Amino acid sequence: MFDTPADAQAQLAPYFSRPQVEMIVGALEPALVFRPLPRDKVGDEQGLGGTRIGGTPDLPPGLAWPRRANPADGEVIAGRGNAEAGEAMRRHFRKELPYAFFAQVDLGEAARQARGQSTPAAAMPGQGRILFFYDLTAGPWDNGTGSARVIWDESPRDSLVVQAMPPDLARAAEAHRAEIATVNRAFKLPLPKPDSGTPYGGPARPMRLHATLRPPAVESLEMEARPALKAALARDDDEAGFRDAYQDLFAKAFDSYYGAANAGRRNQLLGSPLPEQSDPRFEAEVVTRFGVQHLDRDRIAAHRAEIEAGQRTWRLLLQIDVGDFLQADGEGTVYFLIRDTDLSERRFDRVVAVYQQT
Repeated sequence: MFDTPADAQAQLAPYFSRPQVEMIVGALEPALVFRPLPRDKVGDEQGLGGTRIGGTPDLPPGLAWPRRANPADGEVIAGRGNAEAGEAMRRHFRKELPYAFFAQVDLGEAARQARGQSTPAAAMPGQGRILFFYDLTAGPWDNGTGSARVIWDESPRDSLVVQAMPPDLARAAEAHRAEIATVNRAFKLPLPKPDSGTPYGGPARPMRLHATLRPPAVESLEMEARPALKAALARDDDEAGFRDAYQDLFAKAFDSYYGAANAGRRNQLLGSPLPEQSDPRFEAEVVTRFGVQHLDRDRIAAHRAEIEAGQRTWRLLLQIDVGDFLQADGEGTVYFLIRDTDLSERRFDRVVAVYQQT
């Protein structure tokens, strides 16, 4: 959103008083965002192993596209949806399909872009690439490690091979488009494009990373660490309209309600998450500590201290807006989260995926 603190001060000055500007600038959090690579630059600037959202990954021989086995608790997961969604998940699990490929990040590019900024990128490996896979069919009902696979690959670029979508995953995508086409014909709606996104994969879009500074979301842990800003936003006697102005700034910057200009702005590597509900690190802690998707109020109250301490040990790796990933109608955001200790030990097999939808 802002390139530097000075850039933020200049952009905020027309809408906030000087003390308010200073308060917001002091709370800005570094992150890496995705920007589409212009078509005429793809050949020059991005080869094998480059940063992208959607499409297919670049893998070395011997490293297979990860596949989700039929989970032992599949019936429990399916039972969290309505009758139609539950039956769709049961069929999905029986097929044991590969995960949908969500994104590939060139870690060398991430390190270069983050250089000189106080950014969480320093905790990431500085070489190779990190690949994100997700089960978009069942994942919205299955926060945890089962719905995601994250791979750190250090293979030399010249060993990489462009992957074709696995045949069974490609067939599932085509069947999904055919089903949508049947419904759309009945209601005289536009037919899906041949390369339109499905729960089994999104269109390939080469990206470049850009270091930026973002204001913390009201629901984020970073806002909790800024008591003056949090208090100003919580005041009931907000005569100066600071709370409304801040929320308007935030919404216009990231909310897809404001149209195509915001497409992809919720996609982010590292930094403070942009929640659709509560901070997703809370849900990551709950599902990991208690083995459940949600806690009732009484259990939250009973365990509040340990949950609040635990959620601060989690770090956002990646968040992807589902509608932007599909390049079509879609709701929700997927968050890939990892504990600081697991990140330092490169235990990407312990990444937890959290799905949120307003």
